[in-house]
Amino acid sequence: MAELVLVTGAAGFIGRHVCRALVARGIRVRGLGHGMNAAEASTWGLSGWMDASVDFDALSGILGTAIPDAVIHCAGSASVAYSYAEPYHDYERSVSTVATLLEYVRLACASKPRVVLASSAAVYGDQGDVDLNETSACSPISPYGFNKRAGEDLSTCYSRFFGAKISVVRLFSVYGEGLRKQLLWDAANKFARGDPTFFGTGHELRDWIHVEDAAALLCAAALQPQARFEIFTGGNAQASTGEVLSKLGAALGSATPPLFNGKTHSGNPRRLTTDCSHAHRQLGWSPLVGLDSGLARYGAWFNSLAIAT
Repeated sequence: MAELVLVTGAAGFIGRHVCRALVARGIRVRGLGHGMNAAEASTWGLSGWMDASVDFDALSGILGTAIPDAVIHCAGSASVAYSYAEPYHDYERSVSTVATLLEYVRLACASKPRVVLASSAAVYGDQGDVDLNETSACSPISPYGFNKRAGEDLSTCYSRFFGAKISVVRLFSVYGEGLRKQLLWDAANKFARGDPTFFGTGHELRDWIHVEDAAALLCAAALQPQARFEIFTGGNAQASTGEVLSKLGAALGSATPPLFNGKTHSGNPRRLTTDCSHAHRQLGWSPLVGLDSGLARYGAWFNSLAIAT
């Protein structure tokens, strides 16, 4: 059984839940990232924390002489819009950090811990009305998707030529309590202001996965026996943006249904859905949080913020 796991991006939305899921399994967790202090890190169960970027000094500092049984890399960009506004910084976050981590593992970790790369469905691009899987072609249509794909290519390189044990997990639309960005956060704030008008057609189809299920998948990829190099996809419930925002509006108590302006963006695929059979079979992973329940929880969490203020 694994005793120590390092999580990069441990202060992020997904990273925090990964830390908590690992601790619940009795595993010691050390975290690296930005956005938490030591006291907050302890509430998420971290036995060690460093507020720093992913570089050699920080990795050496947080690990010391310890060699982790696995590293779960949650650091990196998480926004298509950011990749258009800041393409160089998006590259640094999504590609350079992967290169640094893999090189550190190659040079400093004799036992070669398994590295789990939290990647994205954006690597697929827009492939029409099909469910995507691990063998589907990758054809990204945004800088964000290209950079995530570049990180995956680096992982393939280090596994093939240097023997690194790597699992790539392509997460689809992750949501849940604590998410303060992206569609659901923006939508909740618009509903609260009484202005539920949204970009797009409302027919964009996505595969939604609650953050607790996404964290469980990343942990399974880190801990379960598998081949030296693996790719998994992570989704759960297929629903259009119109359906999801209607459910969210109801959970928030909004009397006005969502409206869509009909505009589209070249970096926004019409459909991103998946078949997670490989993760079910190989890792024994199954999502537990249904979409209706997850959206109700998100709505209750958002409403609690308004009550608190």
